[in-house]
Amino acid sequence: MTEILRVWQWREALAALVARNIQVRYKNSALGFLWSFLNPLMQIVVMTIAFRYIMNSPIENFSVHLFAVYLPWLFFQQSLGDGSICVLENAPLLRKYPFPRMILPAATIMSNLVHMALGGLVLIAILLYLRVALRPVLLYVPLFLAVLLVFLLGLMLIVAVMRMFYEDIRFALEAVLRLWFFLTPLVYNMQQVLDTERLSLPLKQLYVLLNPLTPLMVGMRAALLEPDQWPPPMPPAPGGLSAGGEFWFYFTVSAIVSLIVLAVGVRVWRKYEWKLPELM
Repeated sequence: MTEILRVWQWREALAALVARNIQVRYKNSALGFLWSFLNPLMQIVVMTIAFRYIMNSPIENFSVHLFAVYLPWLFFQQSLGDGSICVLENAPLLRKYPFPRMILPAATIMSNLVHMALGGLVLIAILLYLRVALRPVLLYVPLFLAVLLVFLLGLMLIVAVMRMFYEDIRFALEAVLRLWFFLTPLVYNMQQVLDTERLSLPLKQLYVLLNPLTPLMVGMRAALLEPDQWPPPMPPAPGGLSAGGEFWFYFTVSAIVSLIVLAVGVRVWRKYEWKLPELM
């Protein structure tokens, strides 16, 4: 809470950094903000061709189902990558001004939130065009995004500090994110995981428990596109919860893990934040 108050006191500097990050990303770009729409759309088209038409994915309206979770995934991926170098990119500021260092990862997250919001406009237009029914469960989406932000910020703080000691973090992060993409139900859905006979029940449970992103992505997709099937299907939870309670069990685990990761990240950041200029 103290860190949040310090960042709020420096909100004008935070807003300036966010604006600078956005301008730098599209500097000398003819299309500018249009890349926030075009980049995910082009990737969605390619993956739709590969998974829907070549690999015969059983998911109907595959591109829309993928788009609904691909936007938050891109936000997570881009923010984590940008966050790993937020200290290095702002070395001159760190050496000259005694401001709360937490502003740097916060500015990275907020600038990427802007890009996700712009891409979200396309998703809203698609949902309106397809006349997708909007139900009260849609209100859960901000909750899932909030947990995603908590988890992301904790990881960013850890990775940003580790990058100052080990250059290998850059290569490891790229590899981990590639694997993480396919271990999260993005190009496939949770029902396909439940239906497969190649995984035992304990492995299906571990598949969800070991990946905090899984309940968040499954929840967002279901709230946006499958409100009639709420809560979304999940493997039976330990303890024999009643039908429908499985999802909230796994979501609660994800939220707790996210808070733990944030607590660890803040602790690591506090230990090294004022030593960062010396590490560069």
